[in-house]
Amino acid sequence: MNISKVSFDKIQALAYKDVFYQHNSHQLREFIQFAPTLDGLSEAIEARGHHPIDRILLVNTLASQYANLDTSEIQYQNIYKLKDENTFTVITAHQPALVGGPAYYFYKIFSTINLANQLNQQHPNCNFVPVFINGAEDHDFDEIKSVNLFGKTITWDTDQSGPVGRFSTLQLSETLLQIKEILGDSPQANQIFSIFDKAAKNASSYNDFVLSWVNDFFSEYGVLVFNMDHADLKKAFIPIMEKEIIHKISESHVQKTQEQLQQFGFKPQAFARDINLFYINGASRERIIYENSIYKINNQDITFTEQEIIDHLHQFPERFSPNVILRPLYQEYILPNIAYIGGGGELAYWLERKSQFAYFGVFYPVLIRRNSVMIIPKSIQKLMEKLHLTEEDILLDDDKLITLYLEKNTGHNFHLNSEIEQTSKIFDAISETAKSIDPTLEMTVKGEGHKVAKILEGIESRLKRVLKQKEETNIQQIRTIKAKLFPNHGLQERTDSYLQFLVTEGPELNKTLISALNPLEKEFLIIYL
Repeated sequence: MNISKVSFDKIQALAYKDVFYQHNSHQLREFIQFAPTLDGLSEAIEARGHHPIDRILLVNTLASQYANLDTSEIQYQNIYKLKDENTFTVITAHQPALVGGPAYYFYKIFSTINLANQLNQQHPNCNFVPVFINGAEDHDFDEIKSVNLFGKTITWDTDQSGPVGRFSTLQLSETLLQIKEILGDSPQANQIFSIFDKAAKNASSYNDFVLSWVNDFFSEYGVLVFNMDHADLKKAFIPIMEKEIIHKISESHVQKTQEQLQQFGFKPQAFARDINLFYINGASRERIIYENSIYKINNQDITFTEQEIIDHLHQFPERFSPNVILRPLYQEYILPNIAYIGGGGELAYWLERKSQFAYFGVFYPVLIRRNSVMIIPKSIQKLMEKLHLTEEDILLDDDKLITLYLEKNTGHNFHLNSEIEQTSKIFDAISETAKSIDPTLEMTVKGEGHKVAKILEGIESRLKRVLKQKEETNIQQIRTIKAKLFPNHGLQERTDSYLQFLVTEGPELNKTLISALNPLEKEFLIIYL
């Protein structure tokens, strides 16, 4: 298995914000607390001690959540190490996507394990625990209900609503059987399916299902899977939620920062409201709206005065749910975290938060871009070899790649650039002559020159089209390569499930990627299986 590293700016499918943060994070020092480097992490470790958390609450909550899960020895140790002031977390998080959804769900966790391992080696007097937070309160089910396996899309159809983590799993089994059929009947496929099957059978909610299968995949690496949709954790977060409800401060802080970030080409990532909390009532999760000195629950016949909603918050904190603006503060308030690992979009909205964190007195962690990965299976490698395509070639867009292939492999030079240039010079000379005889003829001659240039361009297009027809089979194979590696012209990791690679390569692939995915390195990784 070979691993190649490519600069982010050579990957056209990456968003602007991804490339900018990887190469120019130093320009964003006004918006980050620490540099995304080992030195920055060391500074964060030192500063974190000035922001104590309720470690007993954290340990008790984790111990309770793990009471019904198979716990490895390293996980057990990591839970109880969190009692110590010299133990810190490295966090990543994601919505509860169906069996992981796109591959970057797994890459986030691999990156987090790698960084925690590095820090444990760099700082032997401290402990660093990798934590995966399952975004169980999210209610945008359409974003996470599907998974793409071997070119097929499997969707969990359910009419449930509200926080996804609270969904019943009664309708999930049929979807898992569809996934099993696509994965196949190999020993590795059966092992993967058994993890999901066991998780579904033992789960009382979708959140339990996710905690179980993610735990089974990563328990040997010490990863702690954490559900923050928990009454005791919400109770601890009451001081922040109360300030948000009464003073409505997040909106102004975030909007001001969004305006400042636009100088770097960063568009606003999240819409801040005057109150950035949802209210959970049964199967609904609705916005809290402040109008005419009254707090209303959107789409609900529920209203509160200020004192009533504060009293309600203290009595039922589990009914209040942070939105995307407040969620980062929630996790950093509860956990002794030093670094958050996320994708470009996530980090872009974290960059909008520094002054908000400062207002609430919450520790603002190191922001580290997760590794991005493209896996090239053996079948694609063979096609590349047959067509004499290099790694640099496949990074070109489709039209440039096909043109390059025709130039390299047909033995014909179909470009007429020099002829067009020569023609242009001839007509320039003629126009000068015409101008000296009759100035009104100059533009006429130039116009005829433009017509001839267009004719030559058309001939070049026809030559290229004929060559493409002769090479139709190979060109179709080129399009197949591009479609497999850049589905819909986007990143493979944002479309295809990691499971399709795991089922062919086995669990050793996990270990290889954990070793390779160092999020402090700034390159895009290409994995040749």
